Amino acid sequence: MAVSYRQILLERDGQPLNQSQVRLLLRQALSQLQTYHDRHHAHGGVSLTTMQQVPNGCHLAPPTRTPTNGTPQQDLMALAQAAITLLTGYPPSPDWHWQEHCQLDASLEQTLAQMLAGDFSEAGQVLAVVVPQDFDPTEVAPITTPTPQTMPAIAPTVGSMTPELMTPAPVAPQPSPNVVGLLLLGLGLGVLGVVGGGLVWFLLLGRSVPFQSESPAGVESVPSLTPMEPAQESSGSGGGQKSTSTAVSESRFSGADGVALVASWLEAKKNVFAPPYDLDVAANFLTGPAWTAVAKQDGSVDWLRKNNTYYQYGTGQVTLKRVIQSTANQVVLDIAIQEQLNIYKNGRLRQSKTDRDTYRFDLRRVGDRWKIHDRRSVN
Repeated sequence: MAVSYRQILLERDGQPLNQSQVRLLLRQALSQLQTYHDRHHAHGGVSLTTMQQVPNGCHLAPPTRTPTNGTPQQDLMALAQAAITLLTGYPPSPDWHWQEHCQLDASLEQTLAQMLAGDFSEAGQVLAVVVPQDFDPTEVAPITTPTPQTMPAIAPTVGSMTPELMTPAPVAPQPSPNVVGLLLLGLGLGVLGVVGGGLVWFLLLGRSVPFQSESPAGVESVPSLTPMEPAQESSGSGGGQKSTSTAVSESRFSGADGVALVASWLEAKKNVFAPPYDLDVAANFLTGPAWTAVAKQDGSVDWLRKNNTYYQYGTGQVTLKRVIQSTANQVVLDIAIQEQLNIYKNGRLRQSKTDRDTYRFDLRRVGDRWKIHDRRSVN
């Protein structure tokens, strides 16, 4: 059975692969990409989702969407991003030095950096340098294939950040029970259940308070922007999810563009703060402190994974309040957000609330894209 390397990484709790394992994956994926590139075609959908482990190694599945305007160079850049994610546990970001978080020989590190920068034009060029002549694939340790599962239950442990709701074990029936005794026993268990349940719910509420500071609320990317009237029109988050942040056009990035960016993030983060906890999506929208808060060890996503918790968002609304600053490379906006949030732990609903707040978004130009650099409440 084919299992995506995204699923493998999740099941390993973000534990990265080693250099030899990734080098072998690169060789296998590049050999398959070469068949596309030799015909002057591009795969157009290289990712940890389309890279799948099969019994004989890495299989590059066809893209989930028909590629448009893809190039062999873009295939190689996407493959480098996937490889770096497997080596570090996190996708590369312009504000993050991925080389400091993995142990590589100088040759492989340089090759990945060149792939990421777009220095290669087709897979054959990379194959010639990525695998040394003395590389023996039989010496590479196999990658454990996980059994896909959804939100496995975690037994409560002492010191858990979010306590479990405990259910008393059923009492086995006794022969010839005394009716009065059973009634007293049932009454006692009921009182204990109410008190214990109230205490646990209090603790859960206390733990959920940092949610707004732990998970960046509202930032996304928008490939197609719809003109909007500043400070009056609002954008819902129910639109289609986009995979890249807003491309820079010849005209100045406007407040309406910022509203569209944030509205897209509200939709995309549904796959970031819930399975599959997709940090690739987050990297498309976030940079600087906003990215670090989500992707770092013990950050938002890491905490959710470790505590078997996820957020489920309902419909959201984004309204531009004012433009604070607007330059060629930075736009600062006050944006009002309203969205429904449900918090689940071990597959059970723990809290439901509606977030209504005004946030100051610091949007930055990163290369030819706009991303969210920071966000804070202004109320």
